Amino acid sequence: MTHYIASVDAGNGGTNAVLASGKSYKRVYFPSVRAAATGDSLGLGSQWEHQFEYVDWNGHRYAVGDSVQHIRRAIEHHTGVNRYGNEFHQFLVAKALADLGISSGTVDLTVFCPPGMYSELHKGIVANFTQHKGAVSIKLKGDKKTREWNYTNVSVWPEGIGAAALFVLDDTGAPVQNDLLSGQVLFLDIGAYTTDALLLSDGSFNPETLQHATFEKSGVDEHIRQPILRYLKKHSTDFEMLTVDDVDRAIRAGAENGDYMLHTGAMDIDLASQIEHQTGRFAEWLANNILDGYYNGLRGIKSLVLVGGGAGMVGEKLREWYGGKLLDTSKVPTVKKVHPVDMNSVGGLRLALMRQR
Repeated sequence: MTHYIASVDAGNGGTNAVLASGKSYKRVYFPSVRAAATGDSLGLGSQWEHQFEYVDWNGHRYAVGDSVQHIRRAIEHHTGVNRYGNEFHQFLVAKALADLGISSGTVDLTVFCPPGMYSELHKGIVANFTQHKGAVSIKLKGDKKTREWNYTNVSVWPEGIGAAALFVLDDTGAPVQNDLLSGQVLFLDIGAYTTDALLLSDGSFNPETLQHATFEKSGVDEHIRQPILRYLKKHSTDFEMLTVDDVDRAIRAGAENGDYMLHTGAMDIDLASQIEHQTGRFAEWLANNILDGYYNGLRGIKSLVLVGGGAGMVGEKLREWYGGKLLDTSKVPTVKKVHPVDMNSVGGLRLALMRQR
């Protein structure tokens, strides 16, 4: 029976997962969204029919991630405190592990939740993932038989701790010596639903800052995606049927290739100016309300580390305002190859490997 070690950061906006594979790791990403699907076909082939991925889970069939663009009905997200460890969270994790190639055996799993919710939630998350002895069943499109595995261990870490682990552990989970986490280091994890601020003092979390650790409804969705969606719906009636998932896809595509064009069935629109406008406003909000409001403009803090999907959006502005306080992770040997959106998941994998050692 094969045993796997995996780490899954199934966030409100996207699901990032990594699987230990030899001396490296395999990685997958997809948006954290699903929609009920039938999978029906006329049998005409890809030339005449839309082709999209779907999965069978708990007696239901779902399109997942960008595939919901082909469904455009009953689109399902789940944000907020009640999502952590629930059925939807377990579904996202199982889909990610299946995409990574797991079809049977056992899994040592690492997952995450916001630091401000950690004390309340982490025991319940473990209990939910290991109920029924941890048995998991999921079937991807094209699978001849259902994939089944068991979770032998479930570790839950606060978001931000995974990113911090990158600075003190190498790819094998072995400790590395440096002074990067000495003094006061603030990790700002900018997700879709929350922005988390984790202050470390000489590498340890300072519990005195726990009340300022998680800011709900203060992420990319509230400050960037939703305002752009409102703009689009006011701009033209042809955009009234768009969803936040259309905006999210355009943002991700633009970040990858520089083309922020949103393509619809009726007309296209370049979102570059809107994204620049909203990301600038979001950077101002983060500076005013978190970095200045709670952390004194970073006075007394040695370094600021940006984590998560929003890091690349606001990094340029924050560097302009805070200068060398913003740590350039591209110059840190154990971090430079890890994209900010993957920092928690990769760090979580290193923590699991450290425990195995």
